[in-house]
Amino acid sequence: MVKEAENVRVVVRVRPLTTREESKGDEELVAVVGDRSLQVVDPSAQAKGRTMTGTAYQFNKCLGTDCSQEQVFENCGVLPLLDHVLEGYSATVFAYGPTGSGKTYTITGIPDSILKHGSGDASDGMVIRSVEALFEKIRSAQRDGLQFKVRVSCVEIYNENVLDLFKYSRNTEGKNYLPVKFDTNRASFFVGDLSYGKCNTVEDLLRLYMKALRNRSVASHELNRDSSRSHCLLTVYVDSMVTAENGQISTRHGKISFVDLAGSERLKDSQSQGSTLRETGSINKSIFTLGKVISSLCDRKKTKIPYRDSKLTQLLMDSIGGTSMTIMLACISPASSHINETVRTLNYASSAKNIKNKPVVLLDPQQTMVTELKKEIEQLRAENKALRDALLGASQQGPFPFQQEGSRSSSAPDNQNSDKSNYPSENLRHSTGGLRQQNYPHNRSADSILSFPSPKDNGRNVRMSSNSPARTREGGDHGYSNGGGGGGGGERARSYNY
Repeated sequence: MVKEAENVRVVVRVRPLTTREESKGDEELVAVVGDRSLQVVDPSAQAKGRTMTGTAYQFNKCLGTDCSQEQVFENCGVLPLLDHVLEGYSATVFAYGPTGSGKTYTITGIPDSILKHGSGDASDGMVIRSVEALFEKIRSAQRDGLQFKVRVSCVEIYNENVLDLFKYSRNTEGKNYLPVKFDTNRASFFVGDLSYGKCNTVEDLLRLYMKALRNRSVASHELNRDSSRSHCLLTVYVDSMVTAENGQISTRHGKISFVDLAGSERLKDSQSQGSTLRETGSINKSIFTLGKVISSLCDRKKTKIPYRDSKLTQLLMDSIGGTSMTIMLACISPASSHINETVRTLNYASSAKNIKNKPVVLLDPQQTMVTELKKEIEQLRAENKALRDALLGASQQGPFPFQQEGSRSSSAPDNQNSDKSNYPSENLRHSTGGLRQQNYPHNRSADSILSFPSPKDNGRNVRMSSNSPARTREGGDHGYSNGGGGGGGGERARSYNY
């Protein structure tokens, strides 16, 4: 069951030492000590002859140097993610780490082997294994009467420009860069004028994926012979048609994105020159912005997240702090010569596991509007019913008590309150309806007189008498009466005929 808020799942994979690192005499300073923990040895303590100390890290899963591609796929949590994609949720799997740490191998496998021999090799990466498992789940769900449509798109971010790898070819002159726009309805960024490939089978999707691999920008430098010079985003869209009990068909738009990030690198180590130097600057800038976004999301004092500072963070807005279910594959090297980059990657990964996403089912915009309107109607009906019940209860309880300011206190003598039942002043309301509920005759005869105290008269109730003159109060300089018993200056009661 999907929770309202889920943390980003972080899986760390430690690659083995390369032949070059072994020949240089590099030591392994990273050790996986459990399924969810690893330790980084402090090389400075060992050099100074002190007892070896290390820093421990804990993640959702830690995979050692002897872990195969199949074990990575089974243990990282992608399979449950595919089930949620069929339900209409958005998911993301992205590899993060320095150059030469094994990101492309984890996500893709060996590109040259895939292009020559296709899939089916033990080195197949996350994309191929996930796509095969996804279509297997689709075939199983179709037996239950569900219908699905699968599409795919693939873009790369090269020097802060977005290219469609299904249309672009490295052999052609000129590059058609695509714009990144903001969708106000879904509050997320998307690539405009993007092409999609319809896929009925696994082979259709893998054929398009191989075409994208051929067009991706790759170069060689001192740290990596096949270094990715761009960020690659492959997105598989799964539209599922679900028939409700009333016969209405609703469409859910699930998707899963596989992101192979280019690795950050130090120029003095990579010795990049020319166009590769410019590519290195763009890569480092976008990775640095991604780190800022991760840090800002973990800092509660930050109110503005710098998503707009890079094309990469714009397209990953849903994946990090958005509405997607995300797995971060942090790839690191255990070599002592790369310990600084390894520690920095682990620190960012530790921050990323604290980021909370709020997954939602992606419905058709019109269906979403209809659903929201139905919810609003139900709320209004509930409020209307509660208001009717409250008014009905108030009418059954009778009118509210009313007391004129300056009315007679409860401590008055009993002889003054002896006729209280004959004068319903405490239940008198400023409305005709209130008088009717007291069964008081509504006429204008002189038999019923309503008396109010004068502005200076404190301590008198609103009195009502039948067939009797209005009560008066002795004292005062100016007295007058409209109801009989007139007289001298001691009379100052004001009477009204009602």
